[in-house]
Amino acid sequence: MGMFDSVLVKCPKCNEGNQFQTKSGECLLKEYTLEDCPNDVLQDVNRHSPCECDCGCKYSVDIKNRKVIINQIN
Repeated sequence: MGMFDSVLVKCPKCNEGNQFQTKSGECLLKEYTLEDCPNDVLQDVNRHSPCECDCGCKYSVDIKNRKVIINQIN
Protein backbone atom coordinates (compact mmCIF):
# COMPACT_ATOMS: atom_id res chain seq x y z
CA MET A 1 0.00 0.00 0.00
CA GLY A 2 1.46 3.31 -1.08
CA MET A 3 1.24 6.76 0.38
CA PHE A 4 -0.90 9.45 -1.23
CA ASP A 5 -2.50 12.80 -0.50
CA SER A 6 -6.21 13.58 -0.87
CA VAL A 7 -7.93 16.57 -2.42
CA LEU A 8 -11.54 17.22 -1.41
CA VAL A 9 -13.51 18.34 -4.46
CA LYS A 10 -17.19 19.33 -4.30
CA CYS A 11 -19.60 17.82 -6.78
CA PRO A 12 -20.92 20.48 -9.18
CA LYS A 13 -24.41 18.96 -9.07
CA CYS A 14 -25.11 18.31 -5.37
CA ASN A 15 -22.14 20.02 -3.63
CA GLU A 16 -21.14 16.79 -1.84
CA GLY A 17 -17.41 16.56 -1.15
CA ASN A 18 -15.53 13.67 -2.77
CA GLN A 19 -11.91 12.63 -2.29
CA PHE A 20 -9.52 12.60 -5.21
CA GLN A 21 -6.27 10.75 -4.44
CA THR A 22 -2.96 12.00 -5.82
CA LYS A 23 0.51 10.51 -5.78
CA SER A 24 2.34 13.64 -6.88
CA GLY A 25 3.98 15.85 -4.28
CA GLU A 26 5.30 14.54 -0.96
CA CYS A 27 2.49 11.97 -0.38
CA LEU A 28 2.27 12.35 3.39
CA LEU A 29 -1.44 11.42 3.73
CA LYS A 30 -2.40 15.10 3.86
CA GLU A 31 -5.85 16.38 2.94
CA TYR A 32 -6.41 19.52 0.90
CA THR A 33 -9.26 21.35 -0.74
CA LEU A 34 -9.12 22.26 -4.41
CA GLU A 35 -8.48 25.86 -3.38
CA ASP A 36 -5.56 25.26 -0.97
CA CYS A 37 -3.86 22.32 -2.70
CA PRO A 38 -0.21 22.91 -3.68
CA ASN A 39 0.39 22.90 -7.45
CA ASP A 40 2.73 19.88 -7.32
CA VAL A 41 0.13 17.79 -5.47
CA LEU A 42 -2.63 18.82 -7.90
CA GLN A 43 -0.74 17.54 -10.97
CA ASP A 44 -1.90 13.93 -10.49
CA VAL A 45 -5.37 14.61 -9.07
CA ASN A 46 -7.22 13.10 -12.06
CA ARG A 47 -5.46 9.72 -11.96
CA HIS A 48 -8.72 7.91 -11.09
CA SER A 49 -11.07 10.32 -12.86
CA PRO A 50 -13.80 10.82 -13.57
CA CYS A 51 -15.14 10.67 -10.04
CA GLU A 52 -18.72 9.47 -9.77
CA CYS A 53 -20.64 11.11 -6.95
CA ASP A 54 -23.48 9.32 -5.15
CA CYS A 55 -25.87 11.64 -7.05
CA GLY A 56 -24.67 10.11 -10.34
CA CYS A 57 -22.68 13.10 -11.59
CA LYS A 58 -19.30 12.21 -13.13
CA TYR A 59 -16.64 14.89 -12.94
CA SER A 60 -12.94 15.65 -12.95
CA VAL A 61 -10.69 18.64 -12.27
CA ASP A 62 -9.45 21.25 -14.74
CA ILE A 63 -6.01 21.45 -13.12
CA LYS A 64 -4.85 24.63 -14.85
CA ASN A 65 -7.94 26.60 -13.77
CA ARG A 66 -8.69 24.70 -10.52
CA LYS A 67 -12.29 24.15 -11.57
CA VAL A 68 -14.57 21.14 -11.73
CA ILE A 69 -15.51 19.75 -15.16
CA ILE A 70 -18.62 17.64 -15.62
CA ASN A 71 -17.80 14.65 -17.84
CA GLN A 72 -20.34 14.03 -20.57
CA ILE A 73 -20.43 10.32 -21.41
CA ASN A 74 -22.66 9.21 -24.26
